Amino acid sequence: MEEFIDGREIECAVLGNEDPFASVCGEIDAGADFYDYDTKYLTDIAVLYIPGRISEAASERVRETAKKVYLALGCRGLSRVDFFVTHADEEVVFNEINTLPGFTSISMYPKLMEASGVAYADLLDRLVDLALEDHHG
Repeated sequence: MEEFIDGREIECAVLGNEDPFASVCGEIDAGADFYDYDTKYLTDIAVLYIPGRISEAASERVRETAKKVYLALGCRGLSRVDFFVTHADEEVVFNEINTLPGFTSISMYPKLMEASGVAYADLLDRLVDLALEDHHG
């Protein structure tokens, strides 16, 4: 049982090791009462908004908080950090982190990076560089 949060589902893609980059924010409008398996994978009623429909100030808070969560958990390479932003006062509420986000052409992570100026091929190159940086210390 969890508290109901009346807000938008906002996601942020984070890339990097010690000095991570946070993407523009994206929003998932489930188009249904629950964003369940069928809604996510079997129907096309969910709509993605990039950038998310929140103020610039809320977007900045999401991006900064995403980086803090990423660093606090010792993440490396990539993660997608998910939040709720309340309708009433745009309070940013951390929901979860996905340390191995979807990476197909229709996945949110590469779409958010592309909207932030990092093309898919460049993203792949950057991830390889980050892995090598970690490997070589």
